[in-house]
Amino acid sequence: MPSPMAPRYLLLVVGSLLAVSLAAQVPAPVPTPPPTVTVRTSVSHLDPKTGKSDILTAPSVSVISGSEARVSVAGRIDPKDPKGKPESSMELVISPTAQPDGTISISLRVAISNKPEPVDPKSEKSQRRRESKAHDGTLTFYSVLAKDGLFSIQDSKGGRRWYKLGAVIEGWTLLSYEQEKETLVVGQGATHQELRLYKSSIEASASELSTVVTVRPGEITKVPGVGGLEVSVSAVVAR
Repeated sequence: MPSPMAPRYLLLVVGSLLAVSLAAQVPAPVPTPPPTVTVRTSVSHLDPKTGKSDILTAPSVSVISGSEARVSVAGRIDPKDPKGKPESSMELVISPTAQPDGTISISLRVAISNKPEPVDPKSEKSQRRRESKAHDGTLTFYSVLAKDGLFSIQDSKGGRRWYKLGAVIEGWTLLSYEQEKETLVVGQGATHQELRLYKSSIEASASELSTVVTVRPGEITKVPGVGGLEVSVSAVVAR
């Protein structure tokens, strides 16, 4: 005689199999793509020689949250330059990230380049002699942004860029930085060499600003730097 529990057990098994079958047919949720963030910046830079403030406004930049954008902007035209070249230029690196609470975190790096002033040949020759005595080897360690781990290095061909520890320049690897001595240690195989800082970090930060700022959508936030550098930034999220 069959057990009275058999039909109930059979129904439970069939129900479980049906639930598993239906679950397998439900498509997996599609991940939501990151939103686009529109950022607008305005940079004010005070020229210590003339006392005039040069305002460089960057166009609105739309960036996918978590990505990076680079913008180059020219300043006012030099009235004394026959070719109409600008007195200064700006490079801006922007990386915004939309946060769950609705705010926007923006990694911001600004570099201001001023037009070189005419140099007296005699003074330039003396300066070159001083530089040749101050530095040995092919690499020159010009400036440092220790907070960001960035080092401005000029190679033997005169090219100057920002590098991080571990980078290789002309066969030399940036190994370590001693902040107290302001010395950068580079290595090539078993050979190590110390590069002494040529420009102070204060001089570097006078025309460069690297920071992370959190803003609310639509609000304008001002980020002060040194040497008369100030950045105004605002951002909105496009859903």
